[in-house]
Amino acid sequence: MKSFEAFINDMGARQRSARTKFDMLVYGVEDNDALFNRYADTFKEEHYAYDNGNWGVDKNRLTPTEVILPGGIVSKLHIRHESPLHLVDDNGTLLIFNGREELSEFHFLPRPQFWNCMTSNGTPTKRLAQMYGLNCLNFNIFSGCEFQIRKQGCKFCSVQSTVQRNEPVKIKKSAAELADVCRLASEHDGLDYIIITGGSYLDGDSEFDAHIEVVKAIRYNLPWNGRVKGNVSMMPPRSKEKLIELYNNGIDNPSFNMEVWPESAFKEICPGKAKYAGFQKMLDSLKILVTYYGPGLVWSNFVAGITPLEDLKSGFVFMAEHGIVPGANIYHAEVNSVLGTSPGRVKKEYIANLYSFASELYKKYNYKPFFNASVLRNSLANEFYEGLL
Repeated sequence: MKSFEAFINDMGARQRSARTKFDMLVYGVEDNDALFNRYADTFKEEHYAYDNGNWGVDKNRLTPTEVILPGGIVSKLHIRHESPLHLVDDNGTLLIFNGREELSEFHFLPRPQFWNCMTSNGTPTKRLAQMYGLNCLNFNIFSGCEFQIRKQGCKFCSVQSTVQRNEPVKIKKSAAELADVCRLASEHDGLDYIIITGGSYLDGDSEFDAHIEVVKAIRYNLPWNGRVKGNVSMMPPRSKEKLIELYNNGIDNPSFNMEVWPESAFKEICPGKAKYAGFQKMLDSLKILVTYYGPGLVWSNFVAGITPLEDLKSGFVFMAEHGIVPGANIYHAEVNSVLGTSPGRVKKEYIANLYSFASELYKKYNYKPFFNASVLRNSLANEFYEGLL
């Protein structure tokens, strides 16, 4: 059996891995209680700090959050009881099948070592942060949403209900605690990227200030000499003069995520963002960031599958033409999101068309996908960009 390092560096297998990931993100995989229990002491378990795409799974059982395929391609593990895909343990070799057809070998991602630590004030680090994909530290400054409290949350989202159901994380984290987390994760696991998000506040300035406070506290506890290599995502501040602080504090890739396109869909699906942030204000703020950063470094994410394909492609074109990199994660209907209570599935044709279109835009404007394929677990941006699909 190949070592884990040789497995993830098997570049000759990347096309097969990309095809397998495509199927996994469309169909999910069948539950496998026996297999998950067998490996529960080794894999990175589902953290339930964000939306829960596996509401049918016993919350008290450890379930792996992702798998890694040969060539270092990571896929989110969505459990779907009606899926044609299933996982097999063949004498220690883990395989993914579609019916009787073997798709690929896989490994579970290892549990982060920093989860064995506590912060200086005694908080377990697992209550504060997770590892997204292979090596991207990920935390939510505020694991909540004030838009949801006003019943104006984004209709695809189940963050609040997930956290309330599972209580996996501390809702509000201090800058000092998160500085400890960054130091410990850097020491014990090694990081290639970081993602910082913060929930949503009614007051955009308060949300922005909370992010800047955390960034100032953590930036020199990360392994990049004061840079924040990755993404800081939030709503724009009311005061546009504040935006320069993102650049001045070493943040590589800030984003204000539009989620949907056009404005009519934004108002319908993201009523809180529409009311308290504003569609045009978000666009104006993104454009201002481009004047500081230049084209290709400011991001905006969308949700693939909840609006018509041609509408979403129009949003991608607008972003690309204004120096902003558009990206999308594939929507998976979840029990406590307004848009879907069934397993719900975005059609393969929609996904292929969108990411192929995005790849053409990236190459036209010299952009790249947000993260590499070992991190971007719920998107096929890298796989289409590389020509693997």
